[in-house]
This record gives sequence, C-alpha cells and structure tokens, in this order.
Amino acid sequence: MKPNKIFTLVLLSTLVFSAGFGCKQNVLNKDQFKPITLEYWGVWDTPEQMSKVISAYQATHPTIKVNYRNFRYDEYESKLLAAAWDNRVPDIFMIPSVDLKKYQAKLSSMPKVVKIPITQVQGTIKKESITTLQTVNSLSLQDIKEKFVQVVNDDAVIENKIYGLPYSVDTLVTFYNSDLLTQAGIPEPAKDLDELVEQIEKSGLSKIGTNNQVYQAGVALGGTDNIPRFFDILSALWMENDVKLQGDEFDPLKDVTSAKRFADILTFYTYFADPTKAVYSWTEDLPNAFELFAQGKLAYFFGYSYHADELRKRGVQFNWDLENFPQTRGAEGDRYYANYWLNVVAKNSPNQDAAWNFVQSVTTDPSLVSQYLEPNNKPTALRSLIKKQLENDQTRVFASQVLQADNWYAGYNAAQAEIYLADFIKSYFKKEIQIDNKGLDFLVKRLNQTYNKPNE
Repeated sequence: MKPNKIFTLVLLSTLVFSAGFGCKQNVLNKDQFKPITLEYWGVWDTPEQMSKVISAYQATHPTIKVNYRNFRYDEYESKLLAAAWDNRVPDIFMIPSVDLKKYQAKLSSMPKVVKIPITQVQGTIKKESITTLQTVNSLSLQDIKEKFVQVVNDDAVIENKIYGLPYSVDTLVTFYNSDLLTQAGIPEPAKDLDELVEQIEKSGLSKIGTNNQVYQAGVALGGTDNIPRFFDILSALWMENDVKLQGDEFDPLKDVTSAKRFADILTFYTYFADPTKAVYSWTEDLPNAFELFAQGKLAYFFGYSYHADELRKRGVQFNWDLENFPQTRGAEGDRYYANYWLNVVAKNSPNQDAAWNFVQSVTTDPSLVSQYLEPNNKPTALRSLIKKQLENDQTRVFASQVLQADNWYAGYNAAQAEIYLADFIKSYFKKEIQIDNKGLDFLVKRLNQTYNKPNE
C-alpha cells in the first residue's frame, strides 16, 4: 500500500502508537531534547523493503531515527555475538521465533508503559507542531491474543511476559508445476497425502532412469540437505497427525499412540527416497529442491512466501501455482506449520522505551504494517488483515492457513536439533540405525539435549 496524503495527515494528528491507548503528556522544548537513534538489525529484508514502514513511523516521531541494517543469514549470529562483546548490540533485532529461548536472557520483555516523545499537529487556524513526552500503555496479554494469530501468543509470551512481535507469519504451503501435472494427466493438485501418494505411484510424475537415477522428481520428500526446511516438512506431518511434540521437553514417545504415529510418519517420509518403494522420487544426489522446481523438473515442492517471490523474480518459463499443505485424510482439523521472525529488544539497549514503542507501532497498526506486507507479498500475522489477504492471489493460500498455524520446538538450539534429525535420517539410509524403539529413543534423547538451558 502506497502512503498517501490523507493517511499521513491522519497519522500526524492521531497516532500515538498503533494500539491507540491513552497517555499522559508533557510539552518538551525540542531544542533541548536529545534525538534518539535506534539501531535495528535484520536478515532477509533489505533497507529498501523496510523504508516505507520506518518512514511512516518517523513521520510522527521526528525525534527518533531508525537506522536499519540487514546481514547475510550465515553471518548474522556472529555479528550479533561480536556486537554483544563490544557492548554495541542493536536496540532492536529480528530472530526466528523458535530461537526465542536461546536469546531470552539477553532480551528485554515489553514494559507495561513506555515514555516516548510524540509530535502532533495542533491548532485550527494556525497549525503548530508540538512535541510532548507521553506515557503510553503497552499492549496487554489480552491484546496479543486479540490482535495476532494464536501461534504468536504461544511463541512470543513466556511466563506472562511479551518478548517480541512479528510483522508476518509465514506457513509451509504446496508449490506445484501445473505443466508437469497436465502432462501426467492430473487435472488438479493433490489435496491430501493419500492423493499425493496415489499421483506419485500411478501417474508417472517421477521419472526414473537406469541405476535408480531420478531425472524428473514427483515430490521433494525423503531427503535432508538438499530439501530446504525438511525439518519443517516433517514437523508439519507430525503435527497434523497429532504427535505429542510440544512442551518443555521433547517426548513424542510419551504415549503409545503418539509413539506409533511419530515412527510411522518418519518411516513414510523415508519411503520417497527409497528406490524399493512405489513412491520413490528423491535422492541425495539431486540439486537443491527449490532449484530443481525452478528448472521445471520437480512437480511438488513445499516452501514459503519467499520462495514464491523468488520464482516471480526469476520469471520461470512454466506454469506454477500454490495449494494448501496436504493434510492427512481423516485427521481432526487442519494443522499447518508456522515459520516466522520476531522483532525483539536488547536488554542492554539504552533506548528501550523508544525501541518497544517502535516495535508495537509497526507491528500492530494495520495501515502501518500493510506498508511492509503488501509491497513484499508477506502473509499477515494480524487477524484483522486476513480477510483482505484472502482476496489477493499472491497471499491467499498463506492467509488461509495462518489461523491453524503452529510449531513445536521450545528448546535452546533449533539449528542443532535440525542437525540431529538430519543425522538420524542419513544414518537410517546407511543402515546404521533403525526406526524402532531403540533408534527412536536415541533420536529423542539427542533432540532433548537441545532443551538443556546453556550456561549463561
């Protein structure tokens, strides 16, 4: 959404911050007031992508400057660590929601009130800009439940304290190559896992050559390193089959039903990389699944909104579209996997009030956050914007899943947990371990190691 004059005037005259709560104010002498610069770090979003939402905030907070920088993903954590050692950590930074516990000790929780300078236009005949120091109520726990989709409340609130807020909540969806489906005589994409299996088994979507070489893949399942977010895909399958994953420890084996489903889904996943199975479709020698899809050699790929954006930028020469992530036929209710980032505030920031005011403002006001979501084709985290996004072809599928979105990892090292799961699957294919009681117990114990709180 492009900012317009009407919107700017409304902001200048009314916006305290997006929640719109009451406040007390004291007029400031602007010449004596020291301006604040908030250092803000992220990864995927460029300064250009963040410019509209930052400019809109600064229009009503001229004494606050927001300086945004983005880094490569592979260098981001080391940059944060180096900044912490040098006592120059940014005031605000973005982290994956599954990493909140990892960073929690270094973060400020949202205060109940913030004191913030706000500039408003006052007067009827003679307009005058007045800057006042306002004491503003922060969002309450009830506000988080009412404004954001449920997964945000589940992830961002720890022991009744709010540690971060997102612009967007992304969910895992199905990408499909319409041309490959048409060539195989398939009129519509698979709606559930049973239909997906049937298509792979009977319709020739996977084309296998000599020595079990895959030269056209039906679906990217069964592998690890060359399937982006394989951890999320397996998690989505476990969740929709009601495997008991959530809690302060990882114990999907806690009851017989959960343990069986945990094992069955893990076995099901490996079938797609097993040349002895009818659904054989994947090998560790294939290119990255997203690249294979972009080349037109993969019928089904499971990914996120940023994958869709990348395909649009590349202008691929085949017809593709999106569908909801396939559910398990007969399961009770739909479940989708959420993967998103939180804006958090550093505990040692000297500008915590301003930082939290910025985070609350830009994530909760629908008009403000839309200036980030719409140009970047990002799915919403706000309940109030879901209906609007359902009318947009580029966000429709993602918006249709966000109310049923969830995740499960609650440890201190999500990256290591992913490595352990990948190691298990690789060892299984090497016949070094089995998907039996002994093997599953070994996997669960390894993953639980990442739930141990590290030494501060």
